[in-house]
Amino acid sequence: MAKPTGLSDEVRTIFEERKGQSLGHQQVFELMDVTGVDKTKERNGVRDVLTWLVSCGYLVKTGARATAAYRYSGQGMRFHKATAEELRERRIERGRAYRARNGAQPKAPRVDKMTINRDRVERLSGLAPAKAWGKEKDGQRPAETVEQFEARGGQVQRLTASWEQRV
Repeated sequence: MAKPTGLSDEVRTIFEERKGQSLGHQQVFELMDVTGVDKTKERNGVRDVLTWLVSCGYLVKTGARATAAYRYSGQGMRFHKATAEELRERRIERGRAYRARNGAQPKAPRVDKMTINRDRVERLSGLAPAKAWGKEKDGQRPAETVEQFEARGGQVQRLTASWEQRV
């Protein structure tokens, strides 16, 4: 077997090296160097891997709880596929655990940046300049040229540009 890359690989390596032996939890923990008060999380992970390897047929379990012993079965890994119902139940359970951890606070609705808020557009339409191509909203005048504005009697103040002042 290649160099172990994960917890499951490490546990399988231990049992492949000791094919005839039965190992209890404590022996497996010592071989994996997860003994000690600060290694509780790692030991729980090893226990989970042992249970999984038994369910896959890779290990054979004898005894229960404190007297449980595991032995290499001689069979390869027999993966069992989860059914759609099992996957659904797991997803529901993970959701429950997440909500229990995080207080089940309702999330604020996501803001969709691509959707146009028609009410807001209508309110701001009076502030927008009129569109010359005929898309004016109610109450807006069509755009007009400077000549049309002067013809109506409007006054335009002309400012000289920097290049015009040098003459």
